Amino acid sequence: MVITAIFEAKPGKADQLRKELENGARQSWQEAGVLSYAVHELSDKPGVFMNIEVYRDEDAFKSHLDSPHVKAFLGMLDDLLANPLTVYQAKALFAGENPKSSI
Repeated sequence: MVITAIFEAKPGKADQLRKELENGARQSWQEAGVLSYAVHELSDKPGVFMNIEVYRDEDAFKSHLDSPHVKAFLGMLDDLLANPLTVYQAKALFAGENPKSSI
């Protein structure tokens, strides 16, 4: 399962949001069901971040959402985000035949 999440920082909150996203990534890497977890900042939109997260399966994603660090982070979003969090969930359709096809 692949998740893409978009976070747009409120003015003056980009550094704090970046720090929280980096902290969340470090904690998420410790979860058994997290296969990949990366934080990006959009090149043409400073202060807008994009997480690309890969989970073993839907249960692993649900477990991630139930983790204390995710619950604490979600509780901060009203203070940090200019717009509501946008989350896309996807299942791979064409991947795995070549090492370059996987995230």
